[in-house]
Amino acid sequence: MTQTTLSRRDRRARAAKASKYYGIADGAAALTMHEAYEALAAADGPKAARLAHEVSQTHPANRHPWLVLGTVALDRRETEAAAQFFDRALLIAPTDAMALAGLAKARVLKADIFAAIDLFAQAIERGSEDVPMARLYADLMGRLDRSTTAGQNLRKMAQRMKTAEIWLITADAFATGESNGEAAPAYEEAARLAPQPLSHRIGLLKAKLFRQDYQGLIAGADALLSELEETNAHRDDVVTLRMAALRAHGDIPRALETLSHRFQDPAQFQRALGFSANCHLDREAFHEAHIAFREALHLVDGGGLWVKRAYGTFLMGQGDFAGGAPYYAGRQPEANRRRIPYENSEPDRLAARERLFLVDEQGIGDQLALLPIIDRAPLPPEAKVTFVGEARMKPLIERCGLGVDFAETTEVDKMNVAPEEMIFVGDLVRYLSVEALAEQPLGGYLRADAARVEAIRARYREMAQGGPVVGIAWHSNDPITGAHRSLALETLLTALPEGSLVVNLQYGDREAELAQAARTRPDLTLFDDPEIDQLADLDGFAAQIMALDRVVSIDNTTAHVCGALGHPDSHVLIPKGAACMWYWGRHGSPDRWYGNLQLHRQTQLGDWSGPLSEIAKL
Repeated sequence: MTQTTLSRRDRRARAAKASKYYGIADGAAALTMHEAYEALAAADGPKAARLAHEVSQTHPANRHPWLVLGTVALDRRETEAAAQFFDRALLIAPTDAMALAGLAKARVLKADIFAAIDLFAQAIERGSEDVPMARLYADLMGRLDRSTTAGQNLRKMAQRMKTAEIWLITADAFATGESNGEAAPAYEEAARLAPQPLSHRIGLLKAKLFRQDYQGLIAGADALLSELEETNAHRDDVVTLRMAALRAHGDIPRALETLSHRFQDPAQFQRALGFSANCHLDREAFHEAHIAFREALHLVDGGGLWVKRAYGTFLMGQGDFAGGAPYYAGRQPEANRRRIPYENSEPDRLAARERLFLVDEQGIGDQLALLPIIDRAPLPPEAKVTFVGEARMKPLIERCGLGVDFAETTEVDKMNVAPEEMIFVGDLVRYLSVEALAEQPLGGYLRADAARVEAIRARYREMAQGGPVVGIAWHSNDPITGAHRSLALETLLTALPEGSLVVNLQYGDREAELAQAARTRPDLTLFDDPEIDQLADLDGFAAQIMALDRVVSIDNTTAHVCGALGHPDSHVLIPKGAACMWYWGRHGSPDRWYGNLQLHRQTQLGDWSGPLSEIAKL
């Protein structure tokens, strides 16, 4: 029923409703505004603009006509006009989600990406339900290597909207950011809300990979492949997921057979080549791994971020830092490199710096490993160095022995930092060599809070009643290497002496595992300290570690904190093959990086008996 056919009573009711909704007392103008939105929804831009302009003249203090005019201008790619209209709307309603999203899109058209993503985040926070905006935001944040932050913001939107589409966008953002523990439930929620779409079924396979349910993934992939026609482009996605699961499950021959699949998507074939390189590393077939990495590197647009990083770390793991560093530099997306070029870390540029800002990247463990390389960089003696990172790093950085200041990421914009004054902390690897590490390792530069160390140590010793105090960590959530780096808690406990107080250093909820382990080793006292939260209180975690007599850990953040602190009795379980991180090289103990960790290496893939036997004899 059109407006002209409504009865007078119905017109009055509709006008009253429109007046209340749009905040326009004049019923006729409110109905005109409603018609403008209807025209906008029907993609009739000229009509929408004409009607909105009419209302803007009579009610310039109302945000709605400016919103419609801004949206029409965006559709026409009239960037300046769109920005002006949305700015006008925000002067009237500073928290309007549609205006924030619209202004963000205008900023994208003007190539002002960093301003755009901040506005997108504000729009989401203020209740935006603009799904195309969410896709654009996720894409831009991915290009800036900030996908995890995007996922955290988009999850608020998904929880509010409760639609499968936005949950899938959220899951993909988390997966791109390698936040696998957060990606898995998002994929599962998308599939729960809408089980049938192929993208959601593939998302469930990804969730199984992230939860390390490799057998479930292989079975699910086989079932899905039997349904898909040979010409279906999504077969490549399923095949590469299956290959990852086969390799992680230890079935290397079947994983390598995947390369016989006729890939339609070069990017997916590149991923498969990367997985094949890992398979070769698991067999210590280094020459074959090198060939696979090189083939993957040259397959798609110069390689892509992940393969550049993988090849760079492969070379550095082999001891070739000079060869690996330039490839490792390719880990950062182009947008980040435009902001912080790799060339900023060149010797002649650093030699001219009066101040330098080291920008964090990757995880906490990587940051702790990379930060001390700053002492090897050719900076002037008087140069002021500031590490830019998360707030939880601040106490440790300010107390460390490197003479480095600290600033939170959000503070940098206020410090008038020139682009040439910034480098990513990982770019420092160009100043390393095997010989330099052998001469002077990087560990022992962190300083824990002495008072907290003593207080925790006194508490633990009282609980131990004369027995040794041992901290342990045993699990990694990484979907590809995590299974090879992890072991069961009960297996780890076989290496610990009777009567030990065993302190849990493993992040996440481990209550059930600890309870089960306590039943199998009643001679041990297993303790999960409620006063320490390593994720929120990194300074407290450092103090906890220094309060322990011994630490036995897999290769995770715990190991890096022990190395950075110079803990004198730390033992790290190192897997064989591709899961052995590049920091540790291919052989040797103590470690080449920090110099104070005792590395206990597998001799057979997946077999921890040898390393645990070594620890048990200590």
